[in-house]
This record gives sequence, structure tokens and C-alpha cells, in this order.
Amino acid sequence: MEQEIHPGLEKVCNFVKLKNSNQIKKLYESGFLYLENIIDLEDCNKLVDDLNNLRGIYPYHLDDNKSYSGVFRSPFLSSNNYRDLLLHKEVHGYLNEIFPTNYQLHLSRCVENKATQIAATIEWHRDIPYLHSPSKFPLCISVLTFLSSCSEIQIEILKDSHDKKFYNFEDCEILRLNPKPGDALLFDSNLIHRTLPTAETVFYNLYMFSSPVIKPVVDYSSNEVLRKIVSNQYRLSEVFNQIGYDFLVPKDDFEYLNKKIY
Repeated sequence: MEQEIHPGLEKVCNFVKLKNSNQIKKLYESGFLYLENIIDLEDCNKLVDDLNNLRGIYPYHLDDNKSYSGVFRSPFLSSNNYRDLLLHKEVHGYLNEIFPTNYQLHLSRCVENKATQIAATIEWHRDIPYLHSPSKFPLCISVLTFLSSCSEIQIEILKDSHDKKFYNFEDCEILRLNPKPGDALLFDSNLIHRTLPTAETVFYNLYMFSSPVIKPVVDYSSNEVLRKIVSNQYRLSEVFNQIGYDFLVPKDDFEYLNKKIY
């Protein structure tokens, strides 16, 4: 008798047989995709305006704390516009190809890089710094969407630092970019990069998505945050799916079995 196969195993077995799109082939090779105009200028302005509603509100934004200067955490909790960006159809088309056995939101934050108060992202860094070895297929993907116009270079990338030059990144060629409002970079979170100080204030939003085998930065499971999320019903079931509620670790065996039985 033929044995049944778990659907997850079937997806894994077929993953390497699938023909990758040209965009994903490029991502695996170069570590990033440059996506033009994934949202229009009007949407960019709405996203920046929404941040003003969170300005100075803990824990979503801290004005005075130098360590967190310029960072707005998880604006999608209250903003419909950030929920739409979180659920962007084109982006998730790529993510579904990269993560055939599902994925979850790893990190959500929007950064205000002021000319007089530079954000911490000016340091060379990887978005997921604790992976100490490269992988053939990305375990985590960053989506950086630029929301402001700027006359200067905004971001630098160390080419091949996600893979071929993972360890000897001092030899990497630097790629300098000045994206337009509404453009996005979708990249392997192992790719080393930094944002640059500019004479103008600029905003950019970061969503990271990872395989559920990697712990997210926060799991949005506290009672306080749950009340915050459900107070806005806009695309709520889709948001719950993206923030990985299906992958939360049960607190004990009772909770685990209750999910199975009831």
C-alpha cells in the first residue's frame, strides 16, 4: 500500500525541481532585487503622514531616547496604509517562491533618518546578524521601501557579501543607490549594507520575512498588543497570517494539546 506523504515534505522535495523566475534567479545570484515604483508617491506621502500619529508614543516611537532615535516600530498595528504595504501582492509573489513551506514577519520598523540626528543604520550591518554561515537559499528576506525623495545617495551595498564573500567582505565592491519614493530593495538579509547620512530627512520602511525556524524579533502575542491589533479590523485575518500566529510555540503541553483537540 502506498504510504501517505506529508504535504510539507512534498513541497520540500519539489522545491529544487521548480524553475525559478528570472527575478528569483537574480536574487540568488546577486543577493537583491531592485523593485521600481511598487507604490506611488501619494501612498508614500500617506505612509509618512501616518508616522506623525505615532510620533513620541512608546513603544512605537521614541523621540528623546538616543538609542532608538528615528525608529517607528510596527506601524502596521494601527495604520491601514502600513498593513497594505505589509501585504503587498508583488512582494509576496517573490516570497512565496523563496519560501515554499511558508514564512512569517520577522521585523517591522520604519526609520526617519534626520540630517541632524542620524539613524543607527549608518553602520555596515546584516539585517540578521546572528547567522554565522551563508546558505544557498535565503532564510530571511528584507524588504526596504523608500518613502522620500532625496538628491543624495541613500544606501550602499557590499556586493556578494551574502554568499561568495560572506566572510571576506572587506574585498567587496560597493554599490551605491539613490532610490526614488516608492522604490524598494528586496534582498537576502545576509547582504551587508548601510544607509548614509543625508542633508535631507528621509523615511524608509523595513519589513523582514523569515522561515519559521528563525525566531522573530517580537511575536505580537501579548494581551496588550492583541487588543491593539484587533481594535483595527482592516485586513485583520491576513495580518494574523503574516505575523506568524500559526508558528507560535505553545507555552506548555496543555496549550499544545488543546489546539489539537478543540
